[in-house]
Amino acid sequence: MFILKDGTVVTGDGKTLLEKGSVLIRDGEILGVTEHVAPEIEQYAEEVIDCTGKCIMPGMINHHNHGVTFGPIFASGLTNYGKERIMELLDRNFLQGCTTVLNVDGFVTMDEVKETQKCHPMRIKTATTHGPLNLEACMACDGRGISEKHKIMSMERMMADGAVCIGEVGGGHTLGGGGQDYLYIPRAVKAAKGVDIDYLQARAMKLSVLGRYIEKSYYDRDTVAAALKENNLDSIMTPEECRDIVYATTYASVQVALNGYEEAARVAKALDVPLMCHNAPTSMKKVQEVAKMGLNHFIACHSNYLFTRDEAVVNTMELKQNYGVIIDAAVHDPWGAKRLVASPENLLEVYKLDLMDVVSTDFANGTFDSMLESVEHALEEGLTTLPRAIAYCTKNVADAIPLLAPNLGLLKEGYTADVLVTSYPHISQVERIYVNGKLVAKDGVRLVDHSVI
Repeated sequence: MFILKDGTVVTGDGKTLLEKGSVLIRDGEILGVTEHVAPEIEQYAEEVIDCTGKCIMPGMINHHNHGVTFGPIFASGLTNYGKERIMELLDRNFLQGCTTVLNVDGFVTMDEVKETQKCHPMRIKTATTHGPLNLEACMACDGRGISEKHKIMSMERMMADGAVCIGEVGGGHTLGGGGQDYLYIPRAVKAAKGVDIDYLQARAMKLSVLGRYIEKSYYDRDTVAAALKENNLDSIMTPEECRDIVYATTYASVQVALNGYEEAARVAKALDVPLMCHNAPTSMKKVQEVAKMGLNHFIACHSNYLFTRDEAVVNTMELKQNYGVIIDAAVHDPWGAKRLVASPENLLEVYKLDLMDVVSTDFANGTFDSMLESVEHALEEGLTTLPRAIAYCTKNVADAIPLLAPNLGLLKEGYTADVLVTSYPHISQVERIYVNGKLVAKDGVRLVDHSVI
């Protein structure tokens, strides 16, 4: 037995905060959470860790990330980044305080997940989107990482083999989101013109041709010409060339990807398992249609992303209040890289109005900020409470996706001991990470290179 003693304890239930509490752990399990450790109990502990000035909380459960298994990535089935980069992405999640991560690259297979799990102490789970329409959208966009075993797999078989939910249906790559900005449009321009462009130039091309709602009817030659000039692209391509590149990269997969929502929803309803769908201006109406199908656990992913602030508020309120949809707010990268999302305005607004049910990082081209960093900023702004915010990242996630983190997400007697010790009040500074009661990272360094579960 060991004791994490005299820290600020946040149990994850959304209400409880002990200003001077202790957590007792034995054989990978939480024995108890208390404000007073009796001397006769303390003397039997193998180790007592003084947590004065620290915060003790459950490990974060990140239910939305990409590139964290040895399988194809994104809704577009891109070839994965290779083991070295995958391990870097796992470590980024892990050292931010995530003890469980959900891969939402829906075309991976369970053997790929299991091989990845052998190499890392964090719990790695997966979702699935193995269906004909989602596969068609994938192949229309890219599909270079898809092999025969991915093509013949089904959502039903994946759920039977160990997947925990269906998702992420749709995505920035197949529905005209950020994946087009940082990957496919720059790649196409390079191939056609021999010129490197950045993600902001690519985004300007996309929006000038298709608009925020990714509609082919939006195209206007003068609008595109003005955007090319403003972004120093007018000497590289004509408006017609810009249009053709954007149509070929971005629009080709959009309609079939939207049709894949109902395909996945029917399976999720039949199996009574959670469904996660990409929620953005392009897919907003389709998400509302699926919401009316009456699924028990329907998660609208990154509901703060790509919308204006007012759109995000109105859309989430409608989904949450009228249909009982579980609202996910994604952190992205507004404090660090500031590439995919330059401002935290939308995220902080949903904190302020308590519109989200769960928080995740999403991917942000691999530069995602941490969930705990978002909590820290929300607390600094006085927008939420620490117990409520930690529940968004722990217990609420475990409740929303029951197979993802069973017996996790709470500091409670009998629960599995996935526990963080952080600085306090600067909780984004993670000092100790325990998985299954084992110390697996300390002061920003992973201590083991294998599974401990």
